[in-house]
Amino acid sequence: MKQNWQKAILPHVYAILIFLGLAFLFCSPVLEGLELRQNDTVQWQAMSQEARAYKEATGIDPLWTNAMFGGMPTYQIFMAQDNYTYFLHQILTLGLPKPVNFFFLAMVGFYILLSVMGFRHWVNVIGAIAFGFASYTPIIISAGHDTKMFTIAYIAPMLAGILLTYRGKYWIGGVITCITLALMTTSGHYQILYYMLLVCLIIGIVYVVHAVRTKQVKNVVSATAVLIVAGALSVLPSTVNIWTTSEYSKYTMRGGHSELTPEPGKEGDKSAGGLDKSYAFNWSQGITETFTILAPNLYGGPSRGPLSSSSHTYKALTNLGVPANQADQIAANSLRYWGDQPMVDGGIYWGAVIIFLFVLALFIVRDFNKWWIVAACVLGVFLAWGDNFSMFNYFLFDYLPMYNKFRAPSQALIIPQVLVPFLACWALNDVVTGKVDKAELLKKLKLSFYITGGLCLLFVLGSFGMFEFTSAQDVARMNYEQMTGNNKEVVDTLMKAMIEDRASLLRIDALRSLAIIAVAFVLLWALLQQKVKPALFFAAMAALVAIDQIPVAHRYLNKDNYVTPRDYSGIFAPSQVDLAIKQDKDPYYRVFNTVNFQDALNSYHHKAVGGYSPVKLALYQDLIDRQISKGNPNVLNMLNTKYVIFADQQGQLAYQQNPGALGNAWFVDSLVWARNADQEMKTLDSLPTAHAAVADERFKTVLGDFKPAKDSSSRIQLTQYGLNQLNYTSSNAKEGLAVFSDVYYPAGWNVYIDGKKGEIARVNYLLRGVKIPAGEHKIEMKFEPRSYQLGNTISRWSSVLILLLLAGALANEARKQRKVAA
Repeated sequence: MKQNWQKAILPHVYAILIFLGLAFLFCSPVLEGLELRQNDTVQWQAMSQEARAYKEATGIDPLWTNAMFGGMPTYQIFMAQDNYTYFLHQILTLGLPKPVNFFFLAMVGFYILLSVMGFRHWVNVIGAIAFGFASYTPIIISAGHDTKMFTIAYIAPMLAGILLTYRGKYWIGGVITCITLALMTTSGHYQILYYMLLVCLIIGIVYVVHAVRTKQVKNVVSATAVLIVAGALSVLPSTVNIWTTSEYSKYTMRGGHSELTPEPGKEGDKSAGGLDKSYAFNWSQGITETFTILAPNLYGGPSRGPLSSSSHTYKALTNLGVPANQADQIAANSLRYWGDQPMVDGGIYWGAVIIFLFVLALFIVRDFNKWWIVAACVLGVFLAWGDNFSMFNYFLFDYLPMYNKFRAPSQALIIPQVLVPFLACWALNDVVTGKVDKAELLKKLKLSFYITGGLCLLFVLGSFGMFEFTSAQDVARMNYEQMTGNNKEVVDTLMKAMIEDRASLLRIDALRSLAIIAVAFVLLWALLQQKVKPALFFAAMAALVAIDQIPVAHRYLNKDNYVTPRDYSGIFAPSQVDLAIKQDKDPYYRVFNTVNFQDALNSYHHKAVGGYSPVKLALYQDLIDRQISKGNPNVLNMLNTKYVIFADQQGQLAYQQNPGALGNAWFVDSLVWARNADQEMKTLDSLPTAHAAVADERFKTVLGDFKPAKDSSSRIQLTQYGLNQLNYTSSNAKEGLAVFSDVYYPAGWNVYIDGKKGEIARVNYLLRGVKIPAGEHKIEMKFEPRSYQLGNTISRWSSVLILLLLAGALANEARKQRKVAA
C-alpha cells in the first residue's frame, strides 16, 4: 500500500519541486530582495491609490474614484467582492512572490493537462517547462499584464476538465472545468476568456461529429450537458464583475459610442456599440511575423533592444564621430523591430523543439482530438493576423457577438501557444510509448526535420538579402531623422547599419533554432534505434527544452526589470510641485497636468483632469477631444480645476492656481437647450459656465421647462466628501438649477434632497445637474449601483456552492481510490 502511494504521489511532488526550482532560478532577483517593476502595475497602483486609501481609512468598499478623468467607477481599478473561489487561487500559487507565482502556476496548470491525458511523467514535465517559458509569458509579466497571465495559466487545467468530462468522468471533470473557468473569469481578462470559449465551441463540434460517426451520441450529449452546467455555474461567482463591467462598458469609449458627428478626417470605421476598426486592429500580427515562433528575432525582437559594441550600428556611430559613451547609450536602446505593429516587447517564441514536435504530431498522432487542436490553432493564427487578413477578421468584427469590444488581435496567438505544445507533447508521448510503427515514424521524423530545419535555413538565406529589414513606417529611420536634423546621408548610413544588425539578429536565431532542432532529431533517432536509454533521453530532452526556451525568455525578463524596494517606492514620490499643491486642505478639487496628461501617476497624488485608462467614459473622451485639448478655460473651470501644472521656460515643473475654478457645485441663472449632442458641445465653446448651463432636450423630462434663478445669497456647499457619497447644503430664494462638477453617470448615482429621492440630469455635456427647490436643503449624492449590490450577493453564495461541489468531488474521488485499494 505504501509503495503504491509513493508511486502515485512522489512523481508529482518531484515535478512540483522542479517547477519551483526553475521558477525561483529564473526569478532569482526576488531572492535578493528586489521588486519587479511593471509599467502597467505602476499605473494601476497610481490610479487606485485614492480608492485603496479610502478603503483603509474608512473600511468602506469604494465603488467610485475621482482620481482621474473627473471621476469614474472603480470596477476596472479596485473593487472589493465576496468571491471566495479566489482562495483557491491563493492555494494554487502557494503564496509565492511575484513573478515566481506566474511561472509556477503556468507550469503546474499545463502539467495537470498532460497528466490527465495519461502521458508519461517526464513528457508532462517537459511540456510544462516548454509552456511556462514560452516568450509571451515573460513579455506580459514584465509589462504588468497580471490578470492576463493568470487567465492564461488556467487555460490548460480548464481543457483538462473538459477532456475528462468527455471521457465519462462527469463529476470530477465538470468540477475542474467549473473551478478553472471561475478562476479565469475572476481574473477578469475577458478577451482571453472569449478566445477560450471559441476553442470550447470547436471542441464541442469535433466531439459531436466523432460521436455521430462512432454511435456514442448519448455519452457526448451527457458530457456536453455537464459542461454547459459547469460553465453556467462558473460565471456566477464573477456576477458582480460581469454585471458591473457590462453595465459600465455601455458608457465607455470601448463599448459605447460618441453621439457627436465625427470631425472631418476623423470619421473612423466603428462597429455599432464597439471600437473603431483602426483602433481595434492596431496590434495585428504580421503574416510573416508569425514565424517568430521559430526564430524570435525574425523581426528584430523588441521595439527597443540592446546592440553590442561589435554591432554595425555602434561602429557606424563611432565612425560618424559620435563619442563612445554616447554610441553605447544609443546602441543599448536601438529600435530593432521592423514589423508593422506600433511596438512590441519581443518576438513570440514557442521553442524550436516544440515546433519540431508539433510538425511531427501532424503526421503521427492518430487520435481524433488532433483535429480540434489543429482547427483551434488555425483559428488563433487567423484572428491574430487582424487587418492583415481583413476579409476574415472584419466579418467577425462586424457580426460575431461581442467581438467588436476587443482590441489588439495579436493576443489570439495565445490559443496556439497553449495547443501547439499540447499536441507536440502528444507526439512525444506516442514516440516513447511505441504507438507508431518504427519505420513509418523514422520517415515522418525526417520529414519534420526537413520542414522545420528547412524553414530555419530559409531564414538564414533571407538574412542575406531576401528580406528588406525595414518597413514603410520604420521608427528607426524616423528616429535617426530627428536625431540628425534629417541629414539624409547620415540617416542612410545609420539605417544601412541597422539593417545589417537586424539581418544578423535573424541569422543568429535561425542558426540557433536549426541546431536545437538537429539535436532534438538526433535524440529521437537515437531513442528509436535504442542507442540511448529512456531515462537519459528524457533528461536530455528536458535539458534541451530548457536551454532552448529559458535564455530567450530571459531576454524579456531579467535583472534589469527589478529595482530595490526604495527605488520602487521612489516611483510614487511627490515632486516639489505635488507637495506644494497638497498643502491645500480642500478635500475636493482637480489638477490639470499639461505636461503628463495621460500619466496615471498624477492620480496618485491628486484628483486629476487627465489620467490613464483604456476604458474611460466616452463622454469624457469627447470632452478631451473637443474642449480640454484646446484649453477651454470655461470647461476647465466647470471641472473645478483649481491647479494647473506646466513646464516653465527652463523645462522644470511649475504650477499656478486657477482663480476661475467654480468649486464643487454652484447655481446658474440660465439654461440653454440643445437639440442634440453636436449643438450641446458647440455651445460649450463659448458658454460662461459660471452663470449658464446647457442641456440636451431629452432631459426636459427631468428638469422641466423652467427658468432657473439665483440671487446674491444663493449658495451650495460640500459638507462631506466620500467616494460613494457626497453631502451638500444649499440655500436659494427660488427654485434653481445646481450644477455639480462631477461626471454624469446614470447607472448608480442617485440624489436625495432632504431624504427624498430626486432626479439627475446631464448638463454641460457630462456634468450633473439637479433642480433644487427654494429654501435651505440637505443634498446627498449616493452611488448605489444595483449591479454591485445584487451582483455581489450572487457572487458570494455561488462561490460557496462551487467550493462545496469541489469538496464533494474530492470526497468522491477519495472514495473511489479506497475501493480500488481494497
